[in-house]
Amino acid sequence: MHAHTDHSDGTLSVYELAGVAAAAGLDYLAVTDHNTVSHHLELAAASVLAGLVLVPGQEVTTDLGHAGALGDVGWIDFRRPPDEWAKAVRDRGGVLSVNHPVAADCAWRHPMADRPRVVELWHWSWWDRSRGAPLAWAQAWTHGLAGEPDADLVVVGGGDYHRPEEGHLPGAPTTWVLAEGDGRGPEAAGAVVWAVAEGRTAVSASPGAPLLLRLEDEFLAVDADGLVLWGPQTRRMVRGDLALLPAHPGVHRLETHANEVVALCS
Repeated sequence: MHAHTDHSDGTLSVYELAGVAAAAGLDYLAVTDHNTVSHHLELAAASVLAGLVLVPGQEVTTDLGHAGALGDVGWIDFRRPPDEWAKAVRDRGGVLSVNHPVAADCAWRHPMADRPRVVELWHWSWWDRSRGAPLAWAQAWTHGLAGEPDADLVVVGGGDYHRPEEGHLPGAPTTWVLAEGDGRGPEAAGAVVWAVAEGRTAVSASPGAPLLLRLEDEFLAVDADGLVLWGPQTRRMVRGDLALLPAHPGVHRLETHANEVVALCS
């Protein structure tokens, strides 16, 4: 859900980034350069060459926080107040996420009346996932969602990929979306954005890591034997590599015995 090219402060071209993402096993990648959409012109051709879906995006970037404008929504003016970003993105059929809300000098400090539902709760810089600051921030944020319950929060993850020297591939963490269609063609990027807007997301550490999926009134925990399912009204051990567990509303997570978060689910 979050990557950069040489159109802003990344070092790879759109085509090179698409190749790296495809080699990492990803089905899609949102390309979200800082305060520009010039890279959007190259996404369709790079998608075909690399064999994955490239989702147009922009990281709306200010000194008080960054937001991901996802979808083919045109340029969002970072000089305007964030409530105007949210309205513009929504009116144009996209999704706005609050990016890395507790990340060092780019933590989110903008006041907003119209708080986005979508939050990049798992950013690659959350390297010590026993540290509960992102979870605490999310609980506080939901209280301002126009009276909506915690179930209305939609979690995504972002690798914030810039260059190979960072030592991690795109998809660390991985955001899974339940999107309509066959995952090909010009409609595929829009289907990814629509799935996020509908809250059909889950986040894991990588494409092959333990995963928690919501299936209506149940959770499916994948490769999670021995982990703990945590959420509103929920705390229980997972037994087996494929386990079905009762689901309650709200954001849930899988944790180790040391409280390290290994998966999130909206």
